[in-house]
Amino acid sequence: MTEPFTCANARYRTDTRHGHPHGKGQARGSVLQAPLVTQADTGDTLWLEYVLGPEGARFWLMWYDANGLPRLTNSAVMDHANLAIMLRALGHGAALDAVQAALPPAGHAA
Repeated sequence: MTEPFTCANARYRTDTRHGHPHGKGQARGSVLQAPLVTQADTGDTLWLEYVLGPEGARFWLMWYDANGLPRLTNSAVMDHANLAIMLRALGHGAALDAVQAALPPAGHAA
């Protein structure tokens, strides 16, 4: 995609209507306020993002370089139930209520 800190493939794209910006003045789409990982040597960051696809709201993990360009050519998309498992395992379970509040009703695909 042409906007830093957004990504798309044939089926899904970062949903910039929701979430936190990926840095000051950048596109929204991040589930959490900060990256999950920052590589000290490269500045690469790993973000948990809202994703829009044919099934409606989903999530993915996406690596970006220091300029906000996607590092991945493949992605793994997850639904809300799998997101809840992952956030709890990573110690971010408190973020679940905010994530749920930001999503459209189930079954609503934009």
